[in-house]
Amino acid sequence: MAKIQDKEIRYWIKNNIRFDAKADGDNLYLRYRATDKNPVWFLRFKIAKIEQKVFLGAYPDTSLSSARLSAMSHRVEIKKGNNPATQKRELKQETIKKAIADKSAQTVYQLVDEWFECNVAGKLKSAHAKRLSLNKYLIPAIGKLRIDAVEPMHISTMLNIIKKTAPTTASDVLAMTKQIFNYAIKRQIIKNNPAFAFDTSDAGGKETSRDRYLTHAELTLLFKAMRDCEKFTRRHYLCTKLLLLLGNRKTELLKAKRDDFDLINRVWHISKLQTKKELKIDIPLSSSAYNIVVELMQNHIDDSLYLIPSMSRRKTKNGHACESYLNKPIKDWLFPLMDVENFTIHDFRATMKTHLCAKYIGVDRFVSERCLNHKIPDMDGVYDRGDYLEDRKEALQLWDDFLTTCEAGKDWNVTPIKASIQTTFRKAI
Repeated sequence: MAKIQDKEIRYWIKNNIRFDAKADGDNLYLRYRATDKNPVWFLRFKIAKIEQKVFLGAYPDTSLSSARLSAMSHRVEIKKGNNPATQKRELKQETIKKAIADKSAQTVYQLVDEWFECNVAGKLKSAHAKRLSLNKYLIPAIGKLRIDAVEPMHISTMLNIIKKTAPTTASDVLAMTKQIFNYAIKRQIIKNNPAFAFDTSDAGGKETSRDRYLTHAELTLLFKAMRDCEKFTRRHYLCTKLLLLLGNRKTELLKAKRDDFDLINRVWHISKLQTKKELKIDIPLSSSAYNIVVELMQNHIDDSLYLIPSMSRRKTKNGHACESYLNKPIKDWLFPLMDVENFTIHDFRATMKTHLCAKYIGVDRFVSERCLNHKIPDMDGVYDRGDYLEDRKEALQLWDDFLTTCEAGKDWNVTPIKASIQTTFRKAI
């Protein structure tokens, strides 16, 4: 039987001549089917009268001479009673197991980095906040463990520590933990998710909306504490008061650029990319809000683009004050001076909404919703597309006047908005 020659193989490849098997002798064959990218070598043999085959590699990576040497080596093993096909399968399985073991040898910290880059970074607005939570809670708890070494008890211990002080954060961390280990399953690093059995009841319970707001008396105490606390700087004071005056989310203000403020028309333009709900809005600046914005602009740092630039050595990526700005000063410095139930900066929004809708100010509820940049609720929002700019301008100035009485420690005795100038909702006919 004629042996296969290299020039023949090159000819078949060049002319795309396909075939099931070309014999080289001693049961060594070359296959080049339509589904094959390159010709493939294989050796036929029988064990216990059952015909089998073992693949030796693809041409040209496995040359003609290499295929012949490999076939000769396999024939020796066959004569000894060994099955090269079985040995090859076992070797492949061992290689796969080793690869999985190598992946499992990675730490959870490395897994978090990979998951974050693939699924969160550059895709979610909350990416920075999620990274901070992972670095603060998950990484210290299980970051140094091998991925396959994490057990449910590790997850339980981590959640118990977090929920003592931050139950809402515990739920968020649990959700991310499940996603991270599900990602590891998809990557064939592990087979089971150690966080699978846990739910919100293990992390602090179902998250409920807060109903905390500051009364007139508490607002008066807040302004007094801000004045009396030596550590609470002028900029702390201005930023806190501005958040109270505008009722917007803290991150929206921290990320606000100087060019977003139209000082001539006294309006802050917020694009939909800057808001949580992706709803753009123009916020009219009351007299006090305007004065604060002007003062912050006059005291800018290093020609920063932001109204509230970072002052620390560890600046944020974009140069504005970090998202935790004001949290620690209010919690550590003001709370001890006030002796009131704890509150968060986000509670300023509920504070404004509550007082605006109260009888002593009397703002229409749709106007108050738009002051917070909320969609008009239910079916009303389907038909009502008004932005209530003039009504919001009047409402925010009344809110400004109300806060001024709190700041001065005086009572509020201004006549509510007249019913004739309140915005009334017009249903579509």
